[in-house]
Amino acid sequence: MDVINWFLNTIDPVLISPYRWFENPMLGWWVGTFVLALWASLLGELTLAVAYRINRKHIAKNLEQTQYYHQRSLNAKAAGDESAYKGINRLANEAFGKSFFLFMAMGMASLWPAFFAAAWLNRRFADIVFTLPKWAGGLDLNFIAPFVVLYIFARVLFSKLKPYLPFLNQFARQHPKNNLQKDRANHS
Repeated sequence: MDVINWFLNTIDPVLISPYRWFENPMLGWWVGTFVLALWASLLGELTLAVAYRINRKHIAKNLEQTQYYHQRSLNAKAAGDESAYKGINRLANEAFGKSFFLFMAMGMASLWPAFFAAAWLNRRFADIVFTLPKWAGGLDLNFIAPFVVLYIFARVLFSKLKPYLPFLNQFARQHPKNNLQKDRANHS
């Protein structure tokens, strides 16, 4: 745990600076937290891009294998060979499962910066409470609820901007599924 505390202390001056851009503390908190969410999203996207770059051959192989077995199972079904269909379809499902869980793991790896951001927010702003209006239930919320909303907004923003950002658009350009869709569109 000392490593995490050391890391949070080391990056504290950088993370706190956007909170000090405005004299109004409430405006500073919202802008600073949004900038923190943007940074966490960017770092997560960079992590995802690196993970994809490292695993791209394996991903392409899994997707190719899935497509291969899927096509073979459809051929067996069309030929009326039910036992071959079931056996090949099982292999297709297995190949798909490998791809699916690899993508899930890579997606989860992109979330790690959000947890560090939440830990840093807890150190800095644990005592802050946001009270919802009576019509919204009048609940008291800590810093995490607004951060999660801002983080989701930042992730959506990055997903819209990703095709235009160098390095982050590598996944979209190189992903075999996207290339197959482009090929199909070109041949239609």
